[in-house]
Amino acid sequence: MTEVIELKVKDQFSNIHEALALLRDLPEHAEANNLSLFQRIEHIVVNGETIQPSIELLFESRHSDSIYRVIE
Repeated sequence: MTEVIELKVKDQFSNIHEALALLRDLPEHAEANNLSLFQRIEHIVVNGETIQPSIELLFESRHSDSIYRVIE
């Protein structure tokens, strides 16, 4: 089942924002349960903008200069 969670993200200016994260559906086998939260995030939503993760474990906005990192 797809899960949406609330979390906090920090931008490159150290401002903390509330965000939502859509988590990927995972198979029931044991390896899937060992994934970190970041590895399970499909995308985050910050201020109404849906942002896909990059390979650097960051989320870069296409509508502003903000770059976000999940902190909680």
